[in-house]
Amino acid sequence: MSKRKLGLGKVRAKKQKLDLEEKKDNGATGNAEKPGDGEGGEGGSNTNEELLTVELANEVNPDDPLSQLCGLWKTWKDGERNNELILNGIINECDRILRNTVENGGTEAVTLNDHFYSIYGQAMCDLSKFKPDVEVKAWIDNSLERIDEGCDRYGADNIRLMFARSYILLNRIAIQYIAQMNVDSKKEEFPGLKKAFDEFIDTWNAAVAESEKQKDSSLFREAWVLEILNIFDDLLDIVDKFGTQMSEVVDSDSDSDDDDDAGEAREPAAADALHTAEFEISEDHPLHAIQNDDAYNVFWRDSMLKFRDLMDADADADAKLRRSVHDKLGQSFLMQAEEPIAFYNSFQYDTDDTAHDADDATAHAAAAARAAAEDLVSHAVHHLRQTHDDHDPKTWVNLAEALITYGNLLDLDGPDQNAAYAEAERLLRRANNACHGRYQDILDSLVPQP
Repeated sequence: MSKRKLGLGKVRAKKQKLDLEEKKDNGATGNAEKPGDGEGGEGGSNTNEELLTVELANEVNPDDPLSQLCGLWKTWKDGERNNELILNGIINECDRILRNTVENGGTEAVTLNDHFYSIYGQAMCDLSKFKPDVEVKAWIDNSLERIDEGCDRYGADNIRLMFARSYILLNRIAIQYIAQMNVDSKKEEFPGLKKAFDEFIDTWNAAVAESEKQKDSSLFREAWVLEILNIFDDLLDIVDKFGTQMSEVVDSDSDSDDDDDAGEAREPAAADALHTAEFEISEDHPLHAIQNDDAYNVFWRDSMLKFRDLMDADADADAKLRRSVHDKLGQSFLMQAEEPIAFYNSFQYDTDDTAHDADDATAHAAAAARAAAEDLVSHAVHHLRQTHDDHDPKTWVNLAEALITYGNLLDLDGPDQNAAYAEAERLLRRANNACHGRYQDILDSLVPQP
């Protein structure tokens, strides 16, 4: 089959490939020069030809530009996402499709849909990550405009476009705000941060509520929607640890100084405090309030649980996606249990018995911590059971480690503790055999040696 005019399709045997060419005289250039080039403008000004060949799945229809666009977008999402040229091609193909539709005076009988505008907006957002800082805001603003255009056509209650908007809003927080900060940043430099977080959360919640209202859970079987929550989780982790890496750099420099002055006595330096004390950003830092507000963690957990519920309502949900959701939930319950476990252990294994007798309040607090940890770890075990994959020993080990943690909280040598340890041992032995002894150390610590 000959190449479709101005298109991306190419059939070769059973494989289909996309040729994205950077040509000024071609409507589908590979170089999206600036935001706003979209409707009707030239896609690029680079006269040097560059060729990128991308393999598409066999089911992509070479005669359907929207099918090809979705296939190319999937290639980007499933890949390493490090090739700006792919995004340039996606955006310029969106420009070309929009310009050449019959309703816009073109000759192609293409029926646009919410997928088109979702891809258009998200691709522009992703491309902003490759742009200079001074251009980022314009790119993200234009990506939101594409979503607005889609909502004008398909309604503000379009679920796919609502989730696409939440994806862009979340990336705006990461790119326009957090990526521009350092440990000395001040609140007044980033006045819109909390509003940006609130807008993302409100948009996500509205999309979920609309899904329930319309009784449509189909989006909850698509990995890109789950990715939004994963990005938010990663963002919270960055906020929580913000500045820590910088303190570690200081420690490293201090260590190297020690090596240079080996054998010489020296006075303790200020940097030594960073070696033992946990780094904390100042109260007037823009991330301080976010870091100390547990509402964001609660939102993430509640959203993941809701995602699980709506995903489970769809019989067609992918098994890999299910495992991913339950693994995230299981690990989050384990992390939440770390603090009460540490408190309980510090009490349980404190050798100063008189201190315990003198402080009944501490004993009651330790008992409460144990109960809370037991409940949290039991939830973790429940979720990690759902991640079991016969072809992935790591899933067996994750469950085994959670069972060991759970057993440690139970009555010593009681039937429940013995059952938890026995199941953990079975899983570890199986994983150890499958992985040629990788988990022998964990087994040795669990099973008394003769």
